[in-house]
Amino acid sequence: MSISRTYLKNNRQQKLHFVTPVAVIRRDDGRILILKRSEREKVYPGCYTFPGGKVEGHDTISETLIREVKEECGLILKPGFVLIKEKSIRRPDGYTSKSLSFLCKAENPDDITLDKTDFSDYAWVNLEELKKLKHVGIEAEFMKVDKITRSGTDLTPFFTDTDKVDFKQ
Repeated sequence: MSISRTYLKNNRQQKLHFVTPVAVIRRDDGRILILKRSEREKVYPGCYTFPGGKVEGHDTISETLIREVKEECGLILKPGFVLIKEKSIRRPDGYTSKSLSFLCKAENPDDITLDKTDFSDYAWVNLEELKKLKHVGIEAEFMKVDKITRSGTDLTPFFTDTDKVDFKQ
């Protein structure tokens, strides 16, 4: 019994989704960077979130994270990211976004150059300050970062390791 091409095509389309890594950037004072999304955004307009964006083409998640943070707020990430949370978000346009939150540190965290096209503001906040702001639901990441930081664990062995594999011959 063969499966029709139409069925396979439709089934594949239902499985398409965005992969969206975000950077949970923590300063030495314990505050975490959040950016306020533009009111024109399709998803969570006017809400605070972490910098990050969609994986494009053959980019790795790490390359995407580095690129998006640089584009959105001008920061250079230090080497080494630790995955702290993943979630699935159904977007208003019907697509699904697989969001991956990575604990990161920036080279010069106070040298922010905000992308005014996509964002209208930024703030360095703790969990109590975050709770007073309209945000995309990121309390869990704040709590996880606090727990990791308080543990004193060396995170180096947990850094994300990425490879690019090209099957073309």
